[in-house]
Amino acid sequence: MATSNWQHIPYCVELFRKFEPKSILDIGVGFGRWGILAREFLDVWYGRSTPEQWKLRVDGIEAFEPLISDYHYTFYNRIHIGDAFDVLPKMGEFDLVILGDVLEHFSPDRAMLVLQRCKIIGKLVLLAIPLGEDWHQDETDGNPYERHLSFWTEDQLTTPDLCQKKIFQDFSERPFGVFLYHGSSMPPKMAKSKDATKLRKEPGFAAKELYGYLSRHPRRTKLLYNLLKILHKWSP
Repeated sequence: MATSNWQHIPYCVELFRKFEPKSILDIGVGFGRWGILAREFLDVWYGRSTPEQWKLRVDGIEAFEPLISDYHYTFYNRIHIGDAFDVLPKMGEFDLVILGDVLEHFSPDRAMLVLQRCKIIGKLVLLAIPLGEDWHQDETDGNPYERHLSFWTEDQLTTPDLCQKKIFQDFSERPFGVFLYHGSSMPPKMAKSKDATKLRKEPGFAAKELYGYLSRHPRRTKLLYNLLKILHKWSP
């Protein structure tokens, strides 16, 4: 289906308004929910009612081209057709990358690479994803990308670069979660937020930040390692 759960929509809209991204990449456009909502609450809400007035940049990636109609291009600046795994390496930077019910459609290894790539190009990454194994899904409506190829737990997705999360239940009481990560650089609005301040006060935050930074910059990790070896050699 080109749609998904609705219970988390108000929470995600609040995140849009809280961090006010100027550019968004929506991975797995589908019906276009996130592009339309972002356009409404980050442009129209502020009095920019007509397309000529809009300032927000909204790009999308969609693997199944038949889902894309003319109306999508009213709300999206550009939509890239293709598998996100192949398209992401060609993308530039965004203030916010949205993975709305997408990661479970990749195998576990490819899913982690997709998520990591999103954290490289996105200052913030918003992940909405079903949790647990009660989410089996096969190809639907002739779309082979609808298959669920991986299953996830809250613990797996609670990584050091996590800013905040919230767990929801769908209409049949199955759990799914929304996870907000900071990526290549924490934007100024995020850095000044109460959530970021609270995170910094937590024990071990600096170590977690260093771990997240080094995991995103493997070449610098090697450089730091070699530098530490030299310092250790010179130390008395």
